[in-house]
Amino acid sequence: MITVRFSNELDQPLEFMVEPWGAVEIIPPGSRFAIHYPAPEGRSDTSYAEYHVGMIRFLCEGDTYEVDVDGERIGI
Repeated sequence: MITVRFSNELDQPLEFMVEPWGAVEIIPPGSRFAIHYPAPEGRSDTSYAEYHVGMIRFLCEGDTYEVDVDGERIGI
């Protein structure tokens, strides 16, 4: 399982979009959050994050994923 951690250091909510699903989770100001997903089989993990104003877009190479915010599972 791969885990990538982030934090929202803004004073406003941040959108966290997970592609290719297009799912969006709203991350409260000051929160720490993480995405967990299985490593791709037979190839390197090429997942990456992009920052856009007010949003982080994460292209996930796993077949499934889970997101937690401040230690609590949310979303998928």
